[in-house]
Amino acid sequence: MLFNQLPHTAAARLTAAVIGTAVSFILFAAYMVFPPAGFFTGLLAPFPVAFFRLGSGRGTALIITIGVTTLLTAFFGIQAGVLFLLQCGVIALLLPELLLRGYGAARTIAWTTAVNLVVFALAALGFSNLSGQNIHLLAVREINASIAQTLTIYEQAGIKGDELALMRQSMTLAADVIIRIYPALLTVMLIAVTGCNLSLVKRFAGRLGLELEIGSFKDFRNPESLVWLLIAAGFAMLAGNPIITIPALNVLVVITTLYFLQGLAVLLTIIARQSFAGVLRLLLFIMLLFQPYLAALVAALGIFDLWGDFRTPRKQENL
Repeated sequence: MLFNQLPHTAAARLTAAVIGTAVSFILFAAYMVFPPAGFFTGLLAPFPVAFFRLGSGRGTALIITIGVTTLLTAFFGIQAGVLFLLQCGVIALLLPELLLRGYGAARTIAWTTAVNLVVFALAALGFSNLSGQNIHLLAVREINASIAQTLTIYEQAGIKGDELALMRQSMTLAADVIIRIYPALLTVMLIAVTGCNLSLVKRFAGRLGLELEIGSFKDFRNPESLVWLLIAAGFAMLAGNPIITIPALNVLVVITTLYFLQGLAVLLTIIARQSFAGVLRLLLFIMLLFQPYLAALVAALGIFDLWGDFRTPRKQENL
């Protein structure tokens, strides 16, 4: 297939490789240097690789991936290079391949996330065997260190006394929860990264002359059988054994996130039918940002959409 914007000459591929490497490196470097603000740039770091894979071929994508990994290793150390490969490399290389094979959005996200989790697990197992260290204990240590660093920042900002003690107590409880659900948080993060890059690919695919079967987010719907896994995980939480409750909790977090996405798709569909849809969408996202508990209601809406089918317009009966 001939692309409209990216010719397949050697010079064009070299230019694409240089541009893609530079942009992806800058995005991920910002994530490394400014973790809170750079979180959003880290979400987008795989996109240059995926874009130039679609426009200039698989070889260009591999060159960009290797180039970014090399630059990150040179500037920030081997851990940064490995983190890019694990967090972005799999998504950047696998996502366009699945789309070009006719996979839809949901299947692409599911397969990309699953493969990435397997790669993470194999990397953790390999590191643990080579270093002789317990990867879980390392994760716990990193989480506690991050909490301690955050408390130090607040203390240096002038927070003292009872307020600091209350914040320390809250963050300690948060650390305990994170330690139990960090596998689920990793899964959710990979879903978010894949979804964001999929959205960008959809936006720019037309410029490459591609017709990908991505579809619309407003049509997103989980498999109906997923609700049974949600129910099973909920009942498993009643067990008193952490060997059962901790995996069940992680499953609940991931499935609840998926139903949150379905509920969000329902709300966006309903909002699209209203006047001032753009303003209503903005208000919805602002409310979700400042009222996190609203996410639970959105997830519940996604679950009840199985029976309510809220996206289908209701016909008014003539009396």
